Amino acid sequence: MRDGWALRASDIWKRYGLPVRPWLRRQVDQLRGGNFEDRAAYGPWALRDVSFEVKQGESLGIVGKNGAGKSTLLKLIAGVSPATYGSVNVNGRLFPMIELAAGIHRDLTGRENIKLLGAIMGFTASRMEAKIAEIEDFAELGDWLEKPVWQYSSGMQARLGFSVAVNVDADILLIDEVLSVGDVNFQKKCLNRMDELSNSGVTIIFVTHNPYSIERLCERAIYLEAGSIKASGSPSEILTAYFQGALDRSTVIADKDRIAADLREGTGAFRILDISMHDPVSGREITGFSTGESVLVRITLDVREPTPSYRFSLRIVDPANTVVSFIDVPISTRQSLALERDSVLECRIDNINVLPGQYWIDLVAREVAGPVIDSVSYAYAFSVHVSREVIEQMEHRGIIYLPASWRLVEESELERVSGN
Repeated sequence: MRDGWALRASDIWKRYGLPVRPWLRRQVDQLRGGNFEDRAAYGPWALRDVSFEVKQGESLGIVGKNGAGKSTLLKLIAGVSPATYGSVNVNGRLFPMIELAAGIHRDLTGRENIKLLGAIMGFTASRMEAKIAEIEDFAELGDWLEKPVWQYSSGMQARLGFSVAVNVDADILLIDEVLSVGDVNFQKKCLNRMDELSNSGVTIIFVTHNPYSIERLCERAIYLEAGSIKASGSPSEILTAYFQGALDRSTVIADKDRIAADLREGTGAFRILDISMHDPVSGREITGFSTGESVLVRITLDVREPTPSYRFSLRIVDPANTVVSFIDVPISTRQSLALERDSVLECRIDNINVLPGQYWIDLVAREVAGPVIDSVSYAYAFSVHVSREVIEQMEHRGIIYLPASWRLVEESELERVSGN
């Protein structure tokens, strides 16, 4: 099945708007004797020099930040928008789920829209009639199928569109982040269905802001940045590239002008001035550690009012905004941490079993039963390095490393247990 190709994108360049101004700039440069053949000089470009191939039955993930060109690329693949330069060739029946309500008519009922989407796909009325029961069962919309779509919530529209997409025997399925609007149970159902489609030979191209979804669904991935392919490879390789790119932006604490104490919200009884990470044995400052190691986190505080008791929280998040851990000052410790003057608050965290990658620390200080005193998001960025014990888990990253041992249970043990 995978000997053939399902999609080929060759030298794709995409520019929105009228090309008058780029054309005029090129003419002026030509009169001046400049290099007017340089495409990059005549933008702005939403996509530039994008080329890749997807095999039949392959699942490809496309990940990138907002404005990277992900949705634009899917629109070119779906034929919704033409490329300025280059070509996209599709080999097979394609169903695009590139927008929530794409192809859905608001004034028609859910059942009528199922038939309409089937007609758009090129199915005959009799063939769609044979599939309607399966689609209705998957959508789980019940009596709502008899009501016009304008009465639907965004999640119900997602159910309708996705249920058609995964049940009409498409050769290529394009999905652009539409699963994020459904409820948890429906998302799980959709993910399981996509696994079934992928195993049956359907080609899936999946765009998402959440890089972990790429690992869950895809065999190969592309990382787009500023309209160009920055990296291409296995999901784990693309996750590393994506996380590293996410760390390029300055943290809030590193930019002293942005954390001026007087500009932050909260009561201001004390302000967070700095945060650093240290080795618990030597005390030296570090910017990362290996899975399973311990660290000291030191937070410098500018105390403006005596604060005998407070809540202080340290939250570790990954680049997908998944909360890895939430660490709060215990109630039993609060009195011993009373603030009378400028201080350095230290938190020791032992055996941090998060898997290798890049992470952030958020800080929030509150009155015990009152408002926020101070809050700094993305206060500190740190890295967790690869250790020998966890390197085998890097292909399927997850979030935490759980040390475990494996063995074969002897039959005599099972008999002894069952006898009891």
